[in-house]
Amino acid sequence: MQSKVVIALRTLTGLFLTLAAAFIVAGLFSHSNFRLFVPLGFVFVLIVLAARFGLIVSVLGSLVAAIVFAYRLYPPLGSIHVERAAARASLGWMILAAVALSYLLFPPQARPDHPRDDGAPEPRN
Repeated sequence: MQSKVVIALRTLTGLFLTLAAAFIVAGLFSHSNFRLFVPLGFVFVLIVLAARFGLIVSVLGSLVAAIVFAYRLYPPLGSIHVERAAARASLGWMILAAVALSYLLFPPQARPDHPRDDGAPEPRN
């Protein structure tokens, strides 16, 4: 079992990598005609990071990436407000897809040191 410090450092590392990747991608595609599709392509990055660093990185990372994209990719630049409804929808779909796919591909593991929380009675030995 990993200590809480190791888990926290791993999560922070994953979030930092997500932040860096979002800034790089936003910079690369800021003047592209494909800006609308950048968040949907970024889901792949979030899934890869979830595989390496865990579910929480995908969930929080999708929120961090959405803020970075709103701030650096969509007009008005320098604000988290996004003018176009299609761009807002693209950010929302990115968050939804990253969270849903992460939970489908990497379900949370049951921890043996915690009691069951599904309402079922404990099995008798």
